[in-house]
Amino acid sequence: MERSRRRGAAVTRVRRMQAVLALSVLWALFLGLLPGAARAQDQADREPGLQQGPEGAGCRISKNAHRLALTQRHEFNGIRVFYALDGPHALYTGVDLNGNGVPDMVEDAALHLDTVRRIYLANGFRDPLRSPRFRQAETIDIDLLNFDAYSPGVADKRGLSFSAVIRYPGSRARADRCTLSIAINAALAGNHERVKDYLIPHELFHLFQYGHAMFRASWYLEGMAKWAEWVTLAENRRNPTLWSTPLPATPTELRARVFANPNPYDVRHFWNRLAELAKAGEPPMAMPDELRARRFADGSPVVRDEIWRGHALMLRILQAFGEETEAVARERGLPPYQWPDADQRDTAHNPRLMRVVQRAVAATGIRHNDEIARFLAIDPAAANQN
Repeated sequence: MERSRRRGAAVTRVRRMQAVLALSVLWALFLGLLPGAARAQDQADREPGLQQGPEGAGCRISKNAHRLALTQRHEFNGIRVFYALDGPHALYTGVDLNGNGVPDMVEDAALHLDTVRRIYLANGFRDPLRSPRFRQAETIDIDLLNFDAYSPGVADKRGLSFSAVIRYPGSRARADRCTLSIAINAALAGNHERVKDYLIPHELFHLFQYGHAMFRASWYLEGMAKWAEWVTLAENRRNPTLWSTPLPATPTELRARVFANPNPYDVRHFWNRLAELAKAGEPPMAMPDELRARRFADGSPVVRDEIWRGHALMLRILQAFGEETEAVARERGLPPYQWPDADQRDTAHNPRLMRVVQRAVAATGIRHNDEIARFLAIDPAAANQN
C-alpha cells in the first residue's frame, strides 16, 4: 500500500512538472524567446496596444493611443493622411497657402505618395495592396506623428514604414479598414520640405519591398530605398558623385561596403552605381501623362525630371528576391508570409541575395567591362564570412 502511495505521488509530481514545462514553453513562444518563435517584424508590430485581430495574422487590431489621437483626415485618390492640429502630435507647421483648411504639409504628402505610387506601378513594380502578403490591406495611410511622443527611440527619424496590416476599431476617422501605413515625423522641423523631396519615395518603396520579399537585410532595404528616392527628383542636377563609386571588386570590399556597412543608407552608392551602369540598356521611365502637370501647394513641380536610371534592373532584382522568398520558405518550412524576425534578418541570406544581383546584372544589357567582370567574379559566400 505504501509503495503504491509513493508511486502515485511520484506520478503526480512528474505530471505537475510536465504541466509547468508546457506552460513555460508556451510563454516563451509568446515572448519570442525560443528559436522559431514568431517575433515582431518592425516598429508597428511592437507598438503598445497592438493585438491579434479576428481576421488572422493578416490584419491586426491596434488600440495605440498615439494613432487614435490623429482625428483629422485628408484623402486623395484613396491615399489617407491622418494628423492632429493640437496636442502632442500637432503639426510643427500649419501653413495653408491655398486657404482650403488643410495644411499644405498634409496635402503635399498625399499628392506626392499618389504620384510616386503610380510611377512605381507604371514601371512594373507590384502594388503592395496586390501582394499575397498584404491581401487584407485596403488602403495605404500616412500617419503624421510626433515621433518623440510616439516612440522616443526614433525621435530623430524623419519617417518610418510598417509591414503589419492593421485596423483601428476605436477610430471613427479610419472607418475600421485594414491598412498599410507609413509615418512621418510631424514635429521635426523641415519635414514639410522633405515630404516634397526624398521622404515619401523612400518610405513608400519600403512597402513595395515588403510586398515583394520577406528579407530584411538592411543593406538591401535601406540601400535600394535610397536609390528609389530619385524617382521624382532631378538626378542630373544633384550629387552626381553618388553614381560614380565603382562596384566592389573583392570579397573584402563587398563585405565592408555592403554586407557589413555600419551605415546601411551608405550602401546607396552600390545600388546607384548598378543603376548608372544599367541605364544605357533599359527603356525610358514610364510616366502617366497627367502626373507631369502636378504641383505642390507652393507651385513647385512634383516630378522634377523623367529620368530614373536603373528601374528595369531593380525590378528584375526585386522580383527575383520574391522567388527566393518562396524557395527559403520551402527549405526552412516557414509560412510563406509569416517568417519569424530572426529568419527575415538572418545574415545567411546575404550570399543568396547577392547572387541574385549578380545574375540580374549578367542577364541585362549592361556592357561588360573590367569593373563589371570583377564584381561578377566575387564569391558572395566569401564576403559573408566574419
